[in-house]
Amino acid sequence: MDNLSLNAQAIVLLSAYFNKGDKPLTVMEYAKFAIWLKERGREPGDLLKEQATEILKGWEDKKITLERIEKLLARGNAMAIALQKWQNAGIWILTRADVEYPRRLKKRLGHKAPPLLYGAGDKKILKTRGVAIVGSRNVGNEDLEFSYELGKKLALCGYSVVSGGARGVDEASMMGSIEAQGTTIGVLADGLLKKVLSKKYRQAIMQGNLVLITPFYPEGRFSVGNAMGRNKYIYTLADTAIVVHSGKRGGTWEGAKENLRHKWVPLFVKESDDTEAGNSELIDMGGMPLSRTILKDESIEYLFEVSQKEKKLNEENKKTDLLKQEKNEAIGLSLDEMILELLSKERLPIKKIAEKIDEEEKSIKKCIDKLVKSGEIQKHRNRPLQFSRILKLPGMDNI
Repeated sequence: MDNLSLNAQAIVLLSAYFNKGDKPLTVMEYAKFAIWLKERGREPGDLLKEQATEILKGWEDKKITLERIEKLLARGNAMAIALQKWQNAGIWILTRADVEYPRRLKKRLGHKAPPLLYGAGDKKILKTRGVAIVGSRNVGNEDLEFSYELGKKLALCGYSVVSGGARGVDEASMMGSIEAQGTTIGVLADGLLKKVLSKKYRQAIMQGNLVLITPFYPEGRFSVGNAMGRNKYIYTLADTAIVVHSGKRGGTWEGAKENLRHKWVPLFVKESDDTEAGNSELIDMGGMPLSRTILKDESIEYLFEVSQKEKKLNEENKKTDLLKQEKNEAIGLSLDEMILELLSKERLPIKKIAEKIDEEEKSIKKCIDKLVKSGEIQKHRNRPLQFSRILKLPGMDNI
């Protein structure tokens, strides 16, 4: 890591955690700051070449203060010590400024892609065609065996397994791939340094069959927030995804719903007889049922054919959305007016309004709050909360 470019060094200083008390920029904070620099024809490395105070003239933010930025940039010694320690363990760093940074993350997540990735193993594996395999930690032997055999089958068919390394489905699928000498990507929520040195993964890393990555501090402990946050990276590093087993809440459930919402990759869901599982609900939400017979299928190329079809469909949908937007703009129909028109016909909760207008719930809620305050719509205390338009009679405006 001695050859880190100035841009990479600046990104590490701004985004990495080295010692207790550090307050590095979050993904969204870094994105905001990087956009500001770019708009001024600057890049992060300039902060190390010139006087940062001169470059930062005009920057104002209550959370990302000048003092905070300057303090982060002054951690050169701490960075050198940390990088040396990680390098000795075989850990490398990729920043958004590096050509080896996965294009899939940038393309699918945009400015939400992490500024830093820590990893160990062959970076080239990150560019391979892969299937995300996800599932619960506490599952029965049948699902564990299925996950292991599925990982093995994908490896023998020449595809990478992308998973989270957690106990249960994730670990079983990864071990199946590793045992079959396939390529495997483990997206970790914690403990990269510890896992890199473990006997379980060390040989596969050294043989060039496994790459472990994380956007989080390599020496960090488990946290629910990190575990939930890394789900998006599992999906966006793959070409298609399979849910082996999901509860009706928790990381697997939320990650699958997030993927369905954003349509990053096609989602297949293993059919399950477990009444406690959320598999059938995920299928109802748009996941495609996956039969147990996949382990006997001669070819699994159909998993990727769906991916290509969805890609074309998504492109067509984007064109349709653009035409819809242009049409609304042409007739001067604002979001407020669309909501009022809809609510003049029926009572609806926010979720249904968002679905009918094809807008994010956050945007709808903002408009709803404004329209309630202005007296144009009213609340109905059903569950969930519903809204309708207040229809005024002629001559009643001033009453």
